[in-house]
Amino acid sequence: MSHSALLIIDVQRSFEQKDFWQEQDFPAFKQAISRLIDGCQRRDVPLVDVFHVSQGPFSLDSGLVVPMSFLSHQPQVRIYKHVHNALTESGLELWLRERQIDHLIICGMRTEQCCETTARVASDLGFKVTFVTEATLTFPMQHPQGATLSAADIKLRTELVLTERFARITDVAGALAELDQLAENQPKTTPPAEHWQAKPYLPRKITPLATWKFADWQLKRYGIEFAGTTSAADIFERAYSRVASWLPPQAITADRPGVGWMLEHRGKTMDYLVVGWWDNENELRIKIWVTEQGQWREAITESFCVWDMQVMAFERDAFVNTLLQPTPDIAAYMQQHLTLNLE
Repeated sequence: MSHSALLIIDVQRSFEQKDFWQEQDFPAFKQAISRLIDGCQRRDVPLVDVFHVSQGPFSLDSGLVVPMSFLSHQPQVRIYKHVHNALTESGLELWLRERQIDHLIICGMRTEQCCETTARVASDLGFKVTFVTEATLTFPMQHPQGATLSAADIKLRTELVLTERFARITDVAGALAELDQLAENQPKTTPPAEHWQAKPYLPRKITPLATWKFADWQLKRYGIEFAGTTSAADIFERAYSRVASWLPPQAITADRPGVGWMLEHRGKTMDYLVVGWWDNENELRIKIWVTEQGQWREAITESFCVWDMQVMAFERDAFVNTLLQPTPDIAAYMQQHLTLNLE
């Protein structure tokens, strides 16, 4: 297994809407990053798509937080970040550690901003960093005192401050050659055979909670609890702002009734917040957040489990019986709850 990963940072359509966007260096960037992605794929190096989420064309609602049209690769994981570096609060570090990845190859947009910042943070966290300047893109910037720095000037400055401090600077050919050298030096090991053995199923307490209302949204709340949990009493309240930012601003439309549910699950190893809302007449939109060291982040590899699915099955039947009817009854749907008392 490769101990390297390629971070493809912010190569998203959002940038095409910014007033500083220029096509001048774009063709060379496309060619370079495409060669790097192809080379990493041939060497079985995991690809990580990183997207920046904020406001305007960088908001999820804009529909522009997607890969640029020239990209066709399938990443091993897709990360959404709200700060300049790709590792803070995104869950990416955990994903990398779990796969024993200790070497990051960085490419993407913009050279001096999210790419450089990610390189600095990654180095401080103990990762070996390869910075492929040729496969990064940026644009001219004007200094507050009036001087304009070209994209080439900015790239040169980034290389100056990163080299021998935070990263090895190279081009696409150099990065791929480095991967080949690392593969030659990596010891050949055969992973031990593993056999799955499930633990016996034990039910968990499921308790209806007060409805959460935001704007015109109504979400049923359920508490699910693993015996012996020690998480803070207000841990789920800290995540409600994330739910609010995910929900569409208009709750009730011709395609959706503005209702759904939250599963506040105090698990064995972490807390899970699973949120679903009904849309497009009969579809369910789902988002999952988890805690890591007491802080919420979007789930990456984590998902819902059999106890969550017990509530989902109930909510599916309630939705069909009350809302997928000739005369939909939102009040009736909101009044139906699943309760599982283990006492």
